[in-house]
Amino acid sequence: MNLIIDKLAGVEGWETAASRIASDKGVAIILGAPDSGKTTFARFLVDWLTKKQLSVAMVDADMGQSTLGPPTTIGMSIFNSAPHWLEDIPCRSLHFVGSTSPEKHFISTIVGVKKMTESALGCGAEIILVDTSGLVYGNAGRLLKSQKIDIIKPNHIVAIQESDEIEHLLLPYIKQNTIKIHRLMTSEDTKTKPKDQRRSYREIKFQEYFRKSMRHRFVLGDIGILGSFLGSGRKLSANDLIFLSKTLDANAVHAEIGFEEVLIIVKGGYSKEGIVKLKKHFLDREIIINELDDFKFLITGLNDEKNNTLGIGIIEEIEMPAGIITVITPLHDIEMVRMLHFGSIKLNLSGREINNKQ
Repeated sequence: MNLIIDKLAGVEGWETAASRIASDKGVAIILGAPDSGKTTFARFLVDWLTKKQLSVAMVDADMGQSTLGPPTTIGMSIFNSAPHWLEDIPCRSLHFVGSTSPEKHFISTIVGVKKMTESALGCGAEIILVDTSGLVYGNAGRLLKSQKIDIIKPNHIVAIQESDEIEHLLLPYIKQNTIKIHRLMTSEDTKTKPKDQRRSYREIKFQEYFRKSMRHRFVLGDIGILGSFLGSGRKLSANDLIFLSKTLDANAVHAEIGFEEVLIIVKGGYSKEGIVKLKKHFLDREIIINELDDFKFLITGLNDEKNNTLGIGIIEEIEMPAGIITVITPLHDIEMVRMLHFGSIKLNLSGREINNKQ
């Protein structure tokens, strides 16, 4: 039978919910609006449950305000004792999403939550806590949270709310006998973080992550590329580059053709008037034009042959036509890196976000 615990408040309410979760174990997903106290409650649960000699995993799916791992990733750690939360907590597993927000990255976010939950189960965790982002409103919020719930099939949903602001997320699961719903009141101590404070927190996290970084060079063709068309087509010849340069009134330094698209990389600007001519020339394939600087400072995941994230990096430059990609990363051993997953935000070498409005 479905169990609904209504509007528990204070430490006693938190302990009641923790006791219920400890009794039934399994996966607990924590939902709430921004600054509702989701991460504070997740940390409380880790401390409380490990004191009961339980093995607890935490999956941190708030890519913008990460507790585990750097921003733009979903991290997973296993706890057998209460950690020191102010210290760096090593991740057992990591999944690169490529953004500090799940918007426009729903598939990668959902896949990451699933992979990290499975990783925690594989490590023998008795209880898995999934801390989520504050995207709970509108169709985007409904879709993201419902898909997460559907794919990880939690035993518990913890809803932290001031009144009833996320009831719309709970209603589809009220009559599901396999899920227990725990409603908690937002703590009076919870404070709203302004956008600048959130950005500053990310900057500090990035700085800490990249503090001991070094440069590595990867060769396009020896490495797989995700998140970009780069490296996915047949490389065009030097004569083709001359034709493209003339047509676009640009310096085309690399181009490749796929079944449905043509990727052209130019150094400097280009004339958009030539795109129509190129579309006809390439039989109505989509024409994708990137400036070489579009890749500079782009955050990237460094993944192994199973597409598991080993670490993240910042693209310092891509040299064309040589196809040399220089990445700055704290990952010293790159022998297992088989893929670079290009993200959607840029960082300078101090960890500050460049032209990112998230």
